[in-house]
Amino acid sequence: MRILLVATDVQVPGSHGGSTHVSELFAGLSKRADTLLLARDDSQGDRVVPIGKPLRHHKQFLRQFDPAALFPRAWREVRAFQPDVIYERCSSYGLGAMLSVASHAPLLTMVLDERFSWLSLLRAEKLVATRLDLIPRTVRAKAELVHWGANVERFAASLDSNAARAAAGFGAGDFVVAYSGSFKRWHGLEALVEVADRWREPTVRFLMVGDGPCRAEIEGALRQRGLVDRFVFTGLLPYDEVPSRMAAADVCVAPFDPSRHGPSRERGSFVLDPLKVFEYLAQEKPAITIRADNLLKIFGEREHLRLYTPGDVDELLRCLKWVHEQRDEALAMARRGRDLVLAKYTWQAHADHLHRLFEDMLRHRAGRPAPRG
Repeated sequence: MRILLVATDVQVPGSHGGSTHVSELFAGLSKRADTLLLARDDSQGDRVVPIGKPLRHHKQFLRQFDPAALFPRAWREVRAFQPDVIYERCSSYGLGAMLSVASHAPLLTMVLDERFSWLSLLRAEKLVATRLDLIPRTVRAKAELVHWGANVERFAASLDSNAARAAAGFGAGDFVVAYSGSFKRWHGLEALVEVADRWREPTVRFLMVGDGPCRAEIEGALRQRGLVDRFVFTGLLPYDEVPSRMAAADVCVAPFDPSRHGPSRERGSFVLDPLKVFEYLAQEKPAITIRADNLLKIFGEREHLRLYTPGDVDELLRCLKWVHEQRDEALAMARRGRDLVLAKYTWQAHADHLHRLFEDMLRHRAGRPAPRG
């Protein structure tokens, strides 16, 4: 089987969640079949064709025209590769669908949020999403639920925590609260400033791995409250370096604010599979994140991690203090969390699921007459 992966607005390798998703999916599919990736124009790697450009800052209607500009170059690559199936990340806005029409290869489209082309939704033989209500009702009958995961070899429980703590400047007696990811408003990082202000224990330290548009605001709030010395900021790191830094953590936090995330706000609940939470658990770290229907279905209330009501800093603080005071119970919870991720939520498990869908699509297509032309 030859698989074409179309993700033309994503840089590979990169340092944000989209890059993680595409890089890990590409690696997982490549273990199962010959896979070619059409990625952003600043991408690199074997079997990676740098062709697209970031579209986030374009108005929605303008993004729909981008595939027509990319098609001639993409078609030359596809004609040489001759894919059997095509996977399109929805934010490629129909390029995968155009290539599917031209090559006659069946299309699977992943829907992540409101960024998509109706051409992709209508052309696709199969749609996948981490929440099916992200897919319009008129095409939802051909949708299947999927989940993201973690690279459990990279995010390993065996990484040296003592070396990581020493490198970050933490003492042996420090209790390290860690976050990794983008510093965007909907990630709710101001909650950690509030926690530090209310929990003035000097041995409680904070490790902030990543960067983003809200970092200056967060650092300003820390200066105003006299909390700067309690926080360590690593800045933006390559994906490969994140696990060794996060090994310093005693507890990891994902304090999302769904009210500031457009698709979640529109649906009244959080809609994403949070990659960082799978990664925290893969490293066997006690983890805390928000209580949301999709996360409850994956993790349960307390078996694998602790959940709190979005925006409730008091409840978040109680969860953190529980980890601090009940170390043995928290570590047992983290071990159960890692076991769950190993069993169900790895990137390879996701790639294997997609590979089965591709096989089903090809079997279904084999029963049809060959297209003309």
